[in-house]
Amino acid sequence: MILRLLIGAIVIYLMLRFVRKNFPQMRGKTGPAEIKTAVAGEELVEDPICHTYIPIGNACQMKIDGKTIYFCSIKCLEQYKTK
Repeated sequence: MILRLLIGAIVIYLMLRFVRKNFPQMRGKTGPAEIKTAVAGEELVEDPICHTYIPIGNACQMKIDGKTIYFCSIKCLEQYKTK
């Protein structure tokens, strides 16, 4: 009886390790394609409204007179438009 419980516990443990290793999305974590993070060495730009520095890849942008202006959020972009 004890031997069956021990073997069952080991089998369950090994199955859980297999699932966690091979299916990270089942743990509530997203894959690398779904995460929007800064790339190492990516250029930082300053938001003209709140003066926050953000990676250029994460910035909202708007072109005015051929010049690209970067914003940290849509909210700052809208504030800039109403200025």
